[in-house]
Amino acid sequence: MTSANRMNNAPSLLLALAIAAVWLPPLRLGARLKLPLSLPLAAAALAAGAQAGLLDVRALGAAALLAVLAAASRAVHRPMPRRVLAGSALALAFALGLHLVPGFSPIVVVDGVQVSPNAAPLRFTVSLDAGLAALVIALCFCRRCRTPAQAGETLRRAAPVALGTAALVLGLAWAAGVVRPDVKWPAFAAAWLLKMLLWTCVLEEGFFRGVVQERLAAWAPIARRPALAALPVIVAAGLFGAAHGPGGAGYAALATLAGLGYGWAYARTRRLEAAIAAHFTLNAAHFIGFTYPMLQR
Repeated sequence: MTSANRMNNAPSLLLALAIAAVWLPPLRLGARLKLPLSLPLAAAALAAGAQAGLLDVRALGAAALLAVLAAASRAVHRPMPRRVLAGSALALAFALGLHLVPGFSPIVVVDGVQVSPNAAPLRFTVSLDAGLAALVIALCFCRRCRTPAQAGETLRRAAPVALGTAALVLGLAWAAGVVRPDVKWPAFAAAWLLKMLLWTCVLEEGFFRGVVQERLAAWAPIARRPALAALPVIVAAGLFGAAHGPGGAGYAALATLAGLGYGWAYARTRRLEAAIAAHFTLNAAHFIGFTYPMLQR
C-alpha cells in the first residue's frame, strides 16, 4: 500500500471507528464528566482528512458547526431553543448526508466495476460528510440500546421482520425483473458491506426512523390515538421511498416497501438497532445474492 493510499484510508477508518463507538461506554474524565469515545475519534478523522487533502476549511467549519449545534441542543433545557437548535443540527446533518455542503472530497475505492452481468458499473466511494451526519444523528438524536442484554432482545425481536422484509422485497424485485440471483463476493465486498452498515444504514435509519418516525410517534395528536399508530411508519416509509425516486418509480416503490419493514422493526422495539439490522439484512442479501445494483433496461 502506498503512502497516498494510507493517507486516504486513515480518515475513513477513523470515522468508521467513531460511528461504531457510538455504542461503546463513554470515557470517564472525572466524577461527573463523561466524554463519548466517538468525539476524539471523529476529531482524529477530520484531522487526517484535512492532512490528506480530503477536507478544506469549509468542511471543517461545517463539521464544527454541526458539533456545536448538536451539543447545544442537548445542553439547553428550554423547549423552544432546544427545538430550534436540534432542527438546525438535523438540517445541517441532512445537507451533509446529501453532499450539499462544499469542501468535502470523496474517497474513491473502486470506479467503473461491473459486479453483476447486465448491471450498471459500480462506483464505490466513501464520503466523510455522510459519515459525520450518521455519527451525529445516531449519537445525539436517536433511541439506542444501552446494555448488551437490551441489544440482544432488540435484535431478537427485529430478526423475523428483517428476514421477512428482505425475502419479500427481493422476491418482488426478482419477479419484476429488477434483479436476478447472482451470488458473488468481489474483492472489495467486506469494505462495501462495512460502508453500507456504518454509513448508509446508520444515516438513513437514524434520520427516517430514529428522527422522523420517532418524533411523529411521540407527537401528542398521534400518540393519544391508537388508531393512528401506523401513521408514523407509513409517513417515514413514504419519505424514504421518495428519497430513492431518482432510481425510478419501481425502485422507489420497492424502497417504500422496504421502509415499511424497517419502520415495523423500529416500532416493535423503539430502538435504532432494530431498523439498522433490518436495513442491513436486505442490503447485504441484495449485494451478495442478487444483481447489484439492478439490471440495465
